[in-house]
Amino acid sequence: MRIIVKNAFCVALLGTLFLAGCAGITSIGESFQGNGVATPSDTRGADDDLRTLFSAPEPELPDSSPLITNVAGRNSESLNGTWNIVVDEHEVGTRPFLGGPYYKEPVRETGMELVEFSFDSRRTLDVPGDWNSQDERLFRYRGVVWYQRSVSLEKDDDKRYFLHFDGVNYDAQVYVNQQPLAKHLGGYVAFNVDATDLLADGENSIVVRVDAHRDDATIPTKKSSDFFKYGGITRDVHLITVPDTFIRQYQLYLTNHETGTVKAWVQLDNASGGESVSISIPEANVSTSAVTDSNGRAEFKFRADLELWSPSTPKLYDVMISSGRDEVTDRIGFRTIAVDGKKILLNGKPVFFRGISMHDESYLKTGVAYDESDARAQLGLIKELNGNFVRLAHYPHNEHAVRIADEIGLLVWSEIPIVSLIDWTNADTQAVANGQLKDNIHRDLNRASIVMWSIGNETMPQSQARLAFLAELGEIARKEDVSGRLIAAALIGDVTKEFEEVGKRLVAQMVSDPEIAPAIREKFEGMLSEWGVEADEILESEIEVMLKDRLGEIVDVIGYNEYFGWYYSSFLGSQFPVDEGTVRRHMFKLMDDVRFRNIFEKPIIISEFGAGARQGYRSSEGLLWSEDYQAKVYQAQTEMIAKNDYVQGMSPWILKDFRSALRNLNGIQEIYNRKGIISDSGKKKRAFFVLQDHYAERAAAESMQ
Repeated sequence: MRIIVKNAFCVALLGTLFLAGCAGITSIGESFQGNGVATPSDTRGADDDLRTLFSAPEPELPDSSPLITNVAGRNSESLNGTWNIVVDEHEVGTRPFLGGPYYKEPVRETGMELVEFSFDSRRTLDVPGDWNSQDERLFRYRGVVWYQRSVSLEKDDDKRYFLHFDGVNYDAQVYVNQQPLAKHLGGYVAFNVDATDLLADGENSIVVRVDAHRDDATIPTKKSSDFFKYGGITRDVHLITVPDTFIRQYQLYLTNHETGTVKAWVQLDNASGGESVSISIPEANVSTSAVTDSNGRAEFKFRADLELWSPSTPKLYDVMISSGRDEVTDRIGFRTIAVDGKKILLNGKPVFFRGISMHDESYLKTGVAYDESDARAQLGLIKELNGNFVRLAHYPHNEHAVRIADEIGLLVWSEIPIVSLIDWTNADTQAVANGQLKDNIHRDLNRASIVMWSIGNETMPQSQARLAFLAELGEIARKEDVSGRLIAAALIGDVTKEFEEVGKRLVAQMVSDPEIAPAIREKFEGMLSEWGVEADEILESEIEVMLKDRLGEIVDVIGYNEYFGWYYSSFLGSQFPVDEGTVRRHMFKLMDDVRFRNIFEKPIIISEFGAGARQGYRSSEGLLWSEDYQAKVYQAQTEMIAKNDYVQGMSPWILKDFRSALRNLNGIQEIYNRKGIISDSGKKKRAFFVLQDHYAERAAAESMQ
């Protein structure tokens, strides 16, 4: 009999089988079954065996458990700190060869076992934190990293144990004591997994496979998002201990600010009907109870004499929820939010949203913002701006941020990363978007500061598929949060129509500009003649920006991103026979006559405007990228917005310079978006003070009303 062996690796495998058989080990075939390795009874070719070995299917993991709200009010142990890591660029960590899979501890009994990975202190990362800023070797890395740490536990058989992650970017798989546990898809949102059955008394190994890969079907996508996609266990990790039946979620909210009527619900986990649940608010003399229905849910309605939460009076009450052996404490503010025509009402009174947008990047260090001090520093800057509002872009931020917003009094726009181009027809993408929205809402149901859930930013194209995708998100938001928070989205409008109107005004202005050569002015006169309009007629009219995107039917508040003074001048400058500087000069002149409206008669928030500036670069001529030019844009924008009665707030782009791989202008950007009014090193630009003065004037005027 002649045996043809095709490669050295198969020689080794056949040799192992032969020697094992000679030693009388009859179960060797069974021990290899399911691991993609040939057994004596296999009839496949050696190449097929090798291919299977390197591409064994990943373990099937169930989805994460329903989210437990308010980790801060639970019996929990922080698992933050140093975690051991293995970088798995080739994604082989779930395959059973060379000492793998990575969630199993390699065998090292004699020192002669071939092992090609290890979890030990020779390579570590801090948790929470991103790997991109911690290790220069991983700065641009978007692949897989395995995290591991040990946890010592005195296990109580009457308790349940959950591993809670406040954020893992992007795809997480959790393993405990070398066994698959659960998975979660979608970064920036919290999730938890029930580890009760796999955790043991004594030392336990926790392993998390983190995949930061993005593609055209993920949320956010790989290409369309103008911000840095950090990878890693970016936020806090806790081990939560609860009774067998426990309070999983709850919500308390004010339904009528005049009568003080409060509604609430409490959801028990592993409960049946008829169990007693109590809510107490000692400072408000509230103590009430209810019993659960067959699904473990208890509902409440009561009245209380409450001091209302607002940016000027951010009152929070200590609230205690108890049932059986479980008790949860929280600090909750009570307020109402509603829309009345073009107005937004907070506690029944019109409110103008004096704010700014903000990314979840650190102000005190490099990388993601993951601790309370960082969130407090950045939100404190918004209060210093005389602001009352922050748009948390373009994804849910750390829970520290929204809790501090509750405490110091900032209205919050919270959104999920539905940014620009999304695969609107992909059912899996819709499922991930739905899950991220639910996770975002469930974590922050009781944060008074959050008044808007945003379901998208600059989404395109305006197709029926896109509208159906976003409409489903709107329905989910209203179902998961019954308190009446507003639904919002940031739109970009009809760009073609908008540029046509602005272009006509620019031509009408430039016809009489003595700084433009006569021959060029004649060309502009010819354009007006072709259009059949007179320059004076155009100059005397408003420039109407009418928003008609059908997404306006779904949302309560229409966000609008516009860049008069920045991008618009660049595009229109390419359409006219003049230099871009001339177009920019005339753009500033026309901004005073711009009026933002929408066919839905709903309030508008200018969710973005701005200009880039390198901190420290000053120009008496107001050249691009100077602090002076940026300040000029802010001055013109604030004056323009003040004349728009549909506009009920603004959140300029953006508080602080942030990393973006799209921004590559050497000497200026260097992978930073420079539209911040504060630099990446924390230094204020001139625009900061322009906005600060404007908000001070608005706040003073509002106080007189």
